Amino acid sequence: MRSEVLLTLIVVCCLLPVPSGAQNTAGLVQSSSGIQNDPGQFHLFIPSSDSISSIQINDLINGPQGMVIVATAGGLSTYNGSWTTRHRNFNNISAGLMDDFVTSVEYDNNGNLWIGFKSGIQIYDGVSYIPINDQQLLKDPRIIDLQRWDDDMWIATGNAGIHRYRAGLWTWYQPFSSGGPGFYEVDSMTPDSTDDALLVATDHEGLWRITQPNGIVRFDKIQDNNGPFGLLEHVRRDPFGGAYFFNSSLVTHYDALSGFTTILSGRDLEQPSIAINDLDKGTNGKLYLATNDGIFVWEAGGVSGHLGRFEGIGASPAVKTVKTDASGRVWFSTGAVMGFYTGDANPSALIAVEMATPGVNVTASAPNSTTSPPSTTAIVTTMSPVPVVTAAPSRTLIDQIVDLISKLWP
Repeated sequence: MRSEVLLTLIVVCCLLPVPSGAQNTAGLVQSSSGIQNDPGQFHLFIPSSDSISSIQINDLINGPQGMVIVATAGGLSTYNGSWTTRHRNFNNISAGLMDDFVTSVEYDNNGNLWIGFKSGIQIYDGVSYIPINDQQLLKDPRIIDLQRWDDDMWIATGNAGIHRYRAGLWTWYQPFSSGGPGFYEVDSMTPDSTDDALLVATDHEGLWRITQPNGIVRFDKIQDNNGPFGLLEHVRRDPFGGAYFFNSSLVTHYDALSGFTTILSGRDLEQPSIAINDLDKGTNGKLYLATNDGIFVWEAGGVSGHLGRFEGIGASPAVKTVKTDASGRVWFSTGAVMGFYTGDANPSALIAVEMATPGVNVTASAPNSTTSPPSTTAIVTTMSPVPVVTAAPSRTLIDQIVDLISKLWP
């Protein structure tokens, strides 16, 4: 009986017409990086000289005119319909990167691009790369995260806690100092747009909220390690207010008014073995969850879609990172590829970032205690101003037949 059904399905497949405009069967086309993908849904890339430089993705932000800028372990890659990559310049770090391993990237309020490395920062002003690796400015040169908050740039460094750059002044908030942060190592941070606060997840010292009432920086612990949410390891921005704190098995939402609200656990994602690696909230209100079994789309209190191997995510189901860009494309990386999904994209929503090119010069002076909050031990040095879908994606008849064959064939 099984062999008769299988033979019938094969005959039907042979009789089906090839979709118009397709170069290969099932509507697949060949990408420049050699991977077949559906041009209307998924675009996949493997590292090469004309593609993404590495699939180890450390950060991803929006650039000017719809560009996406990606911090990787093999350079700083940009995508604007095609890929370009900036690499280390061994002869002149003012003309290129100081290292190929890029840990973080962020624009400041003047449109300069800040690039973080294991050994410092470079600020690209459109002409040259200005290195920042003086220990008077950075107490630990290992850059974990860069985050713009209003007109300030906040820098999480190694085991030295957190720094702030504001209009020429670098301030280091010494860990466990009087009124200072009660943490050494930051995992990630994000601003809360509705509360004018910076939310911080640490490696070992709980979850924190930073505010600046009347210009005085204040550090408040919002969850201790021993608290019900104290073991949450990461934080991501919610564009609608608040933020998501999460780990591999639990996702919560936090805002100053409601506190912590449990959103979901791994057991809510079809099977209890699902581990959450990353997440991002799109401006469409959907929450995209990178897991060891593809990307789950969470909406209205439940799973509304799943992007896995059958949908086009690639051969490897384990997704390490996920990020939505300004147009709604869902970027992701696995152990084999990097790519983006266009099912929720809105090209008219592209956000342009205006680039500025003021000059940058770095100087150091004696600490200026008058600029520090009176209750916080801070060391200040000077610097001149720097300048998815509501349901799973639609599938062709061929896709459905292939699924049926896979179930019948032992």
